[in-house]
Amino acid sequence: MRAQEQDWLPSRVVGEIKIRGGSLRDLSRKSGLQADTLRNALYRHCPKYEKIISEYLNVPVEKIWPSRYKK
Repeated sequence: MRAQEQDWLPSRVVGEIKIRGGSLRDLSRKSGLQADTLRNALYRHCPKYEKIISEYLNVPVEKIWPSRYKK
């Protein structure tokens, strides 16, 4: 039996972005959004913003937020 996957903690998402040399604020601005807009994806389902983060990290959204993308 496979253990249920859990959503990444917001601190992990931010940390993974930092490891890659970025910041959530910079990623927001580079995506044409207000500086703190992508922060919304850390706490609620925002498919457009989740996709931006996912593409930057090169990790599927389903892996970062499995509870939001149940099959």
